[in-house]
Amino acid sequence: MLTFLYLITIKNRLMNLKRLAKRALATLSLSMLCLVAFAQGHQISGTVVDGTGEPIIGANVLEVGTTNGVITDIDGNFRLNVQPNAKIQVSFIGYISQTVTVGNQNKIKVTLKEDAQALDEVVVVGYGTMKKTDVTGSLSSVSSEKLAARGALRVEDALQGSVPGVNITQANSRANGKFNMQIRGQSSINNSAGPLYVVDGMVVSSIDFLNSEDIERIDVLKDASSTAIYGSRASEGVILITTKGSGAGQNKAQPVEITYDGYYGIRKVARMPDFMGATEWMNYRFAKYTTSSGPDDTGHIKYVIKDSDLQSVFQNGTDWKGSPLYDRWMNNEGYDWADQVLQTGSQQNHFISASGASETTNYRLGVGYQGEENVFRKNDYNRFNIKGAFDSKLSKVVEAGMSVNLVYDVQNDWFTDSSNAYSPYNNAFWFAPVVSPWDEDGNLLPLPAKVGNMSLTSTPNPLVDFEIDAYENQTRKFHVFGNAYLRFNLMKGLKFTTTFSPNFYHGRQGTFMGTGVSDKYPLGTAYYQNKKSNRAEVTNTDRLDWTWDNQVDYTKTWGDHRIGAMGLFSMYKTNKETYTQSVEGISDDKLSFNAMNKGSKNWGTGSTYTESSMVSVAARLNYAYKERYMATVTVRADGSSRFAEGNRWGWFPSAAVAWRASEEDFLKDVEWLDNLKLRLSYGITGNNNVNDYVTMSSAAGPNYIVMGGHEYQGYYGNGLIDRNLMWEKIKEFNFGVDFAVLQNRINITADAYRRLADGQIMKATVPLETGEKDITTNIGSVQNSGIELGLNFGIIRNNKFTWDVNVAFARNWSKIKELPNGDDVTKNWFIGERLNVLRDYTYAGIITENGITMHTKDGDIHYTLQEVYDKYGPKSPNKLKWYEGQMAVNDWNNDGKIDDDDKQIYGCTDPKWTGSLSSSMTYKGFDFSFMLYTKQGQWSRSYFHEQYMDISDRGRQKVSFDYYIPAGTPVLDKATGDITYLETAHVGAYPYPNNTEKTGGGYFSKSSSGVRYHKTSFVKVKNITLGYTFPKSWMNKISVKHLRLYVNVLNPFCFTKYKGFDPEWASANLTDGGPASVTYQIGANIKF
Repeated sequence: MLTFLYLITIKNRLMNLKRLAKRALATLSLSMLCLVAFAQGHQISGTVVDGTGEPIIGANVLEVGTTNGVITDIDGNFRLNVQPNAKIQVSFIGYISQTVTVGNQNKIKVTLKEDAQALDEVVVVGYGTMKKTDVTGSLSSVSSEKLAARGALRVEDALQGSVPGVNITQANSRANGKFNMQIRGQSSINNSAGPLYVVDGMVVSSIDFLNSEDIERIDVLKDASSTAIYGSRASEGVILITTKGSGAGQNKAQPVEITYDGYYGIRKVARMPDFMGATEWMNYRFAKYTTSSGPDDTGHIKYVIKDSDLQSVFQNGTDWKGSPLYDRWMNNEGYDWADQVLQTGSQQNHFISASGASETTNYRLGVGYQGEENVFRKNDYNRFNIKGAFDSKLSKVVEAGMSVNLVYDVQNDWFTDSSNAYSPYNNAFWFAPVVSPWDEDGNLLPLPAKVGNMSLTSTPNPLVDFEIDAYENQTRKFHVFGNAYLRFNLMKGLKFTTTFSPNFYHGRQGTFMGTGVSDKYPLGTAYYQNKKSNRAEVTNTDRLDWTWDNQVDYTKTWGDHRIGAMGLFSMYKTNKETYTQSVEGISDDKLSFNAMNKGSKNWGTGSTYTESSMVSVAARLNYAYKERYMATVTVRADGSSRFAEGNRWGWFPSAAVAWRASEEDFLKDVEWLDNLKLRLSYGITGNNNVNDYVTMSSAAGPNYIVMGGHEYQGYYGNGLIDRNLMWEKIKEFNFGVDFAVLQNRINITADAYRRLADGQIMKATVPLETGEKDITTNIGSVQNSGIELGLNFGIIRNNKFTWDVNVAFARNWSKIKELPNGDDVTKNWFIGERLNVLRDYTYAGIITENGITMHTKDGDIHYTLQEVYDKYGPKSPNKLKWYEGQMAVNDWNNDGKIDDDDKQIYGCTDPKWTGSLSSSMTYKGFDFSFMLYTKQGQWSRSYFHEQYMDISDRGRQKVSFDYYIPAGTPVLDKATGDITYLETAHVGAYPYPNNTEKTGGGYFSKSSSGVRYHKTSFVKVKNITLGYTFPKSWMNKISVKHLRLYVNVLNPFCFTKYKGFDPEWASANLTDGGPASVTYQIGANIKF
């Protein structure tokens, strides 16, 4: 034992001597580079460290206004003679420069903060990396720190608002809900597939399986010169995701470092729509039972309430005041059905990783868990990630490495029929507030709206379905992907890399709708009451993709010239198989979908199989002269099995040039100018987003026919085939400017683009004589033009306090240039107009006792009530149900008729512009940040309003709305508890609901555009974060390298005029949509 201790002592002394020698050598070397001023003044000394307390070696310390400066030594120390009242500026690459007033200080400690903009010096491009200053195309990068700061489970959510020109929309409110993403608009009229996702060099169909804590960076390629290297799959941009690897590139041993990044949060319902309370709902129900014999000759109308209708309102015969509904109306006694299916959920993400290196090998292993409970009961999501990676230098010539990602996730949801017929969530929101879910003893009522004399609806109690718990909808996914590479460094600047990337996915979705029959609930579930049976269905999906890339890279620098070349040969193949089995009448609900052989009727099976392959060759050449003139040329050729022979190959070239004007002699001496670069590019990309067998003829069917008492089976062709079908071509110009001033305090990136997508793959109508309706062919084109702006401001930067602000703005204009058969009114496609426009009648407003003002092409025209009635009313040639209290639409062409010519393009489901504002501050160890995100000018189809503003219905819940009531109309008066008659008209924004005219004049039904479509512009506060990083001196005492604790609030505020659940997923069907939520998180970042 003593010998062992002695050897350790000797070893430590030798290491100390070695360390001292290194420091002496470094100090001597650095001192030779120092510029020391010998003017009179006083000497100061100090230390420069980073945010974790580690010394920064080689930081520049300069007396402001002079050439007097030094460089910090290996311990981050410096000494400098300065003038009285001097200021020193401390700077280092990758950190925010700081200016410090010396004053009477003799010893100064400066802590430099990492500069997120400067850290992006190297960016990832297709099949390689390059310095940011060398980039000639349009791309944006997002660091892991920015992603993690958002605290989002989905990567798309974390990316939202971070990149100008990337439009990301949350599609629904479910756990692990889907997101839609567009880059620079929609380039394909009806075959839009979204951007191409590339994870660690491998093409994947989505990124919903990634843990955001395992992402190193995201690079977004936007213009065609950047994306053309991916050819036919890059028409809508490319998202390059680099996961955290093993630290490749290190040439020295590194001890094992263990990190933990994670948080736990609670998720609460927020911003619920303003549904009717009991009193308001009963007032609405009363109005729905009023009737009229029609308007008089002046357009006025009188409504009455018959005794029989009054009895129907309160469901208690002639003693309507003795009805329970009467008491609930008087006392505003309602029941919050929605609250019974909602909960306070949770959200958590934990990722632990270990990494290290020997002198030849680097490695990293990570394990992650994500869990999410929705605010809807019985809707949750759990995901487990395992990541392993290593890189090794086998010799001076050969390198090898691989990474493997294993993902297993489980999503639980209650089966929700697309028609809403059996959705417990939807039915709970739909119940009238005057209906109690329970009886007097607190037991759930099977048919709560059919109790005693009351019979409002026969809908079963959805809360019974929750208690029975006989529904199941579970999706399990197993995903394994990775890559293995072998690299040969053939000579200086020349290397060859071969990479094989497999990607396997298996998914199983099982759904079960049980009977739920028991002694307590003999009627069973809502599904069983409707179908009289249970039902199970299982779908298994297997998918295997693989990519084999063989790449040659060459770089060389001589004099003022530098070139980089890349050549690629790639093969890609994918196949997908699905198998579905369904059955009814399973013997026991407990078997669920796990015993399909126990079914007794309606067995069903189905299967599909599809495959495709692609072979590609590509090349890229980069050239730079004097680091100020740069050019990039790329070309790619793809051959796809989806097209017929002779048309399988598509060529996709691009070229880009850039000029760093700030490096010119006439600008080099401009002290405030840090960077000025102009970029210009042109490129062609493609789109082959079609069926794998779209150019192949095959038999379809079978069909069956009975002739002469016998059944015959027949087959038929699968339609007209265009064997000349070929790639869509997207041609894009881009002009950009990169501008930085005041020591990078202000950074501006601006781009303008024009993209023409030609030869659209669409269905064109064919003559009836062909026996077919249409054919898929190349016809049609759409153009997208836009501007993007990114601004980064370093407002305050000193050794104690920093404040950075980032602003992003994007505007896109789309225009349809050509269509197969001209304007298509049924799909709202019009040549010369934007994609996704909305065309219909527009509301003039409610016809009041004073008439209506119409908006026409000739200007606003006011009509009195008499004029409206005479020109458009029931006795006019128009024969419209237009009179007092009804909704009028604009006679746009002012011809006295309401017809199709009066329909206008009044909106678009795409936003006019998107933007974000983010701010981050640090003070000593504290950090504070927030982000605002906005979409403006878009409309959405609101299923919420279709259901909750359907004035033809009088037994279900409605959203609160202010409707017109004509003078003399009977109404319920709470002050007297009786029926009174309105003395003067109540002017509201919506038509009077009644039992005579149920469509508000013909233009206010749930299918009317004014009810169906709504403006959904919004401004959201995406997150507010407050954190604290503990001093390194404290952490060293407990052997912790880094510790940061933080609290985070997600989606705390939303500013919008939309009255539904949430403007972002307003277009979600009610089975997918639901309330917004706010999440409160507490988290930690730890390194050991």
